[in-house]
Amino acid sequence: MKAPISKAAAPLAAAAAVLAMTATGASAATTTLHQETATGAPYSGNWQVSTVGTLDFSVDYLGAKVTGSCDSATLQGTVVSTGAGELTAASIGACRTSNGLSSPATDLDLGDVTDRGGSVAYDPVAGGRDGVLAINGGLRFKMEGKIFGITVTCYYGFQTGDTPGLRFDVYNRDNPNRPLPDQDDAQGRADDITLVRQSGSSFLCPSNGTGSGAAIARGESEPGSGVFDRKLYLTA
Repeated sequence: MKAPISKAAAPLAAAAAVLAMTATGASAATTTLHQETATGAPYSGNWQVSTVGTLDFSVDYLGAKVTGSCDSATLQGTVVSTGAGELTAASIGACRTSNGLSSPATDLDLGDVTDRGGSVAYDPVAGGRDGVLAINGGLRFKMEGKIFGITVTCYYGFQTGDTPGLRFDVYNRDNPNRPLPDQDDAQGRADDITLVRQSGSSFLCPSNGTGSGAAIARGESEPGSGVFDRKLYLTA
């Protein structure tokens, strides 16, 4: 089942990152994506970012806090070693909320997404991240359920802070501050994802909320294989 995608890079990634990418202050410095380690060969090819654990979110509704989670989220695309790339596929696991809304695991349809670009950029912060991953695509997903006994359909898009799309802090596999210390992989973390209610939603749908999640990023050892087993490393 494919979920509809907003044609505009509007507010939703949920999701939402990995990627011809918008130059920002973070991407102004030199960026090199390597295979395996800081001294590994530059990596260009397919990538996958997949969450570890649930993608959690909450929204305010009629003065009460509604919580929810999605089992997983996966983004795939292409990237060149200097950081530019493109989103080619996205999916989200089954989601549910504390007030009864739900959605099945869904492959998101990118056919109407006009801007699939993003960027991965080396932008270290002392005691924190090594870089930033930005995904521009106007992704959105659908949830359905009953509110006050009325069946409703709700559409949500992603933005990070005030910027449409998804933005993750990136941590190298040996960064002691990485969010998943038991995982020996490049990782991403986002704590300020905003879920934005989209057009087509019932007026009963909860409005904007916040979300967070952590993910690992890998490339392919064998180009085009679809097996994402290549560890990645980000430097200047």
